[in-house]
Amino acid sequence: MLIKLFSLLPVVNAEDKEIDQGALLRYLDEIVWHPSSALSDYIVWEEIDSTSAKATMNYDGISASGIFKFSENGDFISFETERYYYRKEGSTLEKWIITVKDRNAYREFEGIKIPTELDVTWKFEKGDFTWYRLEITDMGYNKELDEFGTYSI
Repeated sequence: MLIKLFSLLPVVNAEDKEIDQGALLRYLDEIVWHPSSALSDYIVWEEIDSTSAKATMNYDGISASGIFKFSENGDFISFETERYYYRKEGSTLEKWIITVKDRNAYREFEGIKIPTELDVTWKFEKGDFTWYRLEITDMGYNKELDEFGTYSI
């Protein structure tokens, strides 16, 4: 994982199986913004019930999975998984959930309806920690690559 401030200054430059697992989970949770990615050969789906399914992604020897929950009309509600939480003492697997803040928080971009207001929360034993709240205000679609290439948060 390489994160740069203003695409210039490295803030994080790390690699290990825990970071790789986190990257796969990010891919899985972000498919709500590019639904056709759910058809990737790397993802296997298992039906849990009429409104939830488990997605497992395998890539280059790394595996990650999570449970997607949907409303009765098919709108995304949440994605739950266990993800590594990094501490100085070492990483631990913790429950991690992404939820739509408001059941009406959807917009259509380029003909695709997506959730636009989400919370990302760690579910710790001592209590919940919502570390990220986001709102998608704009989304651009790259027709040449058949993917959403830009979004504004």
